[in-house]
Amino acid sequence: MATRERWATRIGWILAAAGSAVGIGNFLRFPSQAAKNGGGAFIIPYLISLVLFAIPAMWVTWWVGRYGGRYGHSTTVGMFHRIARSPVAKYLGVMGVAFPLIFSIYYTYAESWMLGYAFLSLTGHYNHVTDFSVYFNEYQGVLATGNYFATPLIPWLMMAITLGLNLWVLYRGAAKGIELLAKIAMPLLFLFAIIMAVAVLTLEPVRGTVLDGLAYIWSPDFSRLGTFSIWLAAAGQLFFSLSIGFGSLECYASYAGGEKEQDIALSGLTTASTNEFVEVIFGSLIAIPATAVFFGAAMVPELAGTFSIGMIAMPEVIREQLNVYFIGTVWFLLLFFAAFTSSVSTAEPVIAFFQSELGLDRRRAVTILAGLWILGTVPTVLFNRYGMVAQLDFWVGTLFLVVMAFVEVVLAGWVFGIDRYWEDIHRGADIRIPRIFYYITKYVTPLCLAVILGGFIWEEVRGGFPNVMPKPFIVEGVANLRDFPAKVFWEEDKEVQRKLNGTLQARVQEMKKDFRVLSVLTVQDGKVQDIDWEQMQNADPEILDTVRAKLERRTYEMGGKPLSGRLKLQVDGYYVRPYVYLARVIVFGSYFLFAFLVAFLWTRRWRE
Repeated sequence: MATRERWATRIGWILAAAGSAVGIGNFLRFPSQAAKNGGGAFIIPYLISLVLFAIPAMWVTWWVGRYGGRYGHSTTVGMFHRIARSPVAKYLGVMGVAFPLIFSIYYTYAESWMLGYAFLSLTGHYNHVTDFSVYFNEYQGVLATGNYFATPLIPWLMMAITLGLNLWVLYRGAAKGIELLAKIAMPLLFLFAIIMAVAVLTLEPVRGTVLDGLAYIWSPDFSRLGTFSIWLAAAGQLFFSLSIGFGSLECYASYAGGEKEQDIALSGLTTASTNEFVEVIFGSLIAIPATAVFFGAAMVPELAGTFSIGMIAMPEVIREQLNVYFIGTVWFLLLFFAAFTSSVSTAEPVIAFFQSELGLDRRRAVTILAGLWILGTVPTVLFNRYGMVAQLDFWVGTLFLVVMAFVEVVLAGWVFGIDRYWEDIHRGADIRIPRIFYYITKYVTPLCLAVILGGFIWEEVRGGFPNVMPKPFIVEGVANLRDFPAKVFWEEDKEVQRKLNGTLQARVQEMKKDFRVLSVLTVQDGKVQDIDWEQMQNADPEILDTVRAKLERRTYEMGGKPLSGRLKLQVDGYYVRPYVYLARVIVFGSYFLFAFLVAFLWTRRWRE
């Protein structure tokens, strides 16, 4: 059997586990979820959920890892097999190997955006950008208007660098790679977070103040606590943030073996506490207050997309009141290091499977991982405009995350037995877990997870399966921004625009094709006087009439005044269904690949 990985120090192990938990979710997803779910109304179910099932599930995760590591297993395949002693268990454990690979693929792509924006901040590339929404869409390849990125060279280069850095750290192993990264990245992350918090707290009021932002996130609306979606959002955020259900913390815990049984009670609590400190304190101190200062507290929910708040709202705030070269670089390096420590952790179970379960050496394991990673990255990057990242995140970063956590809690509390689990988790422990968590782990946590999973499925059914089968995407942007010295925006009736977009989506679904319309608008005093069609692709009369209605039912402005001039506006419709199925092929194909390896290679190796 190949030599198993070990941590060099306990502090390095804890920092690596904390790095796994602390990621983009702390600084972008948390404020986004809080903003979209009522601010303070979100915090209450968030804190209740933390106690009722997030922390108990965290302890279970660490216990599963240490228990499996005791018998030479570093992935949930072998761990579940040892705990349940059932032929089915190891195939449930495959989720903890296959799905972390998929998560690493699309998460690393988002991670590369942070590195790219750090570079663009350092060079001052967006110092004179007038529309950060178009800027971000062009960077991702979602909108080909060519205002800021004529070619995808910078995004592709940053993706290659990011992937190379991840593989290099993973190649060096747990102690010399992942642990060393955590010892460097985590202090830098805290330093950058402090710098950003201080910078935000010193912002001058524009349309709001820092206190407006803080009041928004900490003032609860108790009437909203009866909304199931808020509890669902709080639970999902905790799982995503704490890396529960990914298979990475189990792998990390399995590396903590030795002659003495390593503590997991205090270590698990320390990791969770570090993550929550970063998330609740820094997550609420930076993005939302900054957005409230520049755009006003009322606009916070509208700007609260996970990446919108970090990649569109924050750069504009930084450019207007802070320093693009320094603060902009610090902000995006903060996000990059947070993502970097998380991406290596989710990729590690794949290496551990090849290394400790199949007996390959580290070099061969990383080589195979690199091939699989590149194979999955290419379609993710090329077809991102069709929602590949969103689809992969739905299956792997949301749905199966809850499924995996539910399986682990049931295995610990009901299959292995709560009494045996309670005794085993305290072996070598530096603290005694309060007895109340004995009952919470056995009854409350699995019940809560079952309710969350059932509620999640019910939300999908009731909403017409918006994640399982999303509608075609309609994207638009100004194509001649360089002709205008300030941001061009428009006032519109959102309900009317929603209906018009629905008409376009239905037509795209019927045609089963993308469309593109590049129009030249003659605008006088904010009103459209004439429309010329400069470029059309798959645009039939119904699409042209609908696009015309969209553009004419707006009032165009620039710098707070009615706009007059010639405006090029591009509207793209993307037919996403083939890429929805492609995403499923990637997700479930990965699962069946590892299930095949388990059936024909792992079973023989570990047969008793």
